[in-house]
Amino acid sequence: MASQAMEDYLLAIYRLEDLGRRPGTGEVAQELGVSAASTTAMFKRLAQEGLVSYREYGGVSLSERGRALALGLIRRHRLAERFLTDLLDLPWEGVHEIADRLEHALPPEVIERFAGLLGEPRTCPHGHPIPTRDGRLPYIEVRPLGSVEVGETAVVALVEERDAALLRHLGELGLKPGARVRVVEREPFDGSMRLECDGREILVSGRVAGAVAVHA
Repeated sequence: MASQAMEDYLLAIYRLEDLGRRPGTGEVAQELGVSAASTTAMFKRLAQEGLVSYREYGGVSLSERGRALALGLIRRHRLAERFLTDLLDLPWEGVHEIADRLEHALPPEVIERFAGLLGEPRTCPHGHPIPTRDGRLPYIEVRPLGSVEVGETAVVALVEERDAALLRHLGELGLKPGARVRVVEREPFDGSMRLECDGREILVSGRVAGAVAVHA
């Protein structure tokens, strides 16, 4: 049985692999805010458990079993977020941190009860797909908001989920999954955009635009 620390490492490796990388010690250590020495020791432990493939100076990658465990944790996390927002009415900017704790603490049968109560949701409150019970991650084809041309209309698919202040700002702007936006004007030098969002005009910075993806 994997410990919470081991699960945190599996999730960090998964996130970095999802970006198309074979992460090394430094990247994972930075992601988790731990030392390189601790990370190397954990890589060796995970390799002994058959959860990763690790080669010194060659990076680390999840094994099939390690990936299945990571996807199971992501399912728990995103269903917990849905429970917190949809049934407990907590603001979407605060649920990621709470779900980080619940994903380790709650047994699978409780999480599956959440899924039933919620009607088997397909995405978390921030628009990211929820892995299925059998460990498949549904594919959502998206593109950056910044790629939408002036005059074009698009629907928000998902947003960055780990920055509470950013999520609060996105919520105030109305840039949540399902929102319809039309690009009114775009500044080519700093990436800022003027948008019409659900009937009102808003100005977003390049940083904010970069945190939003729309349906392709």
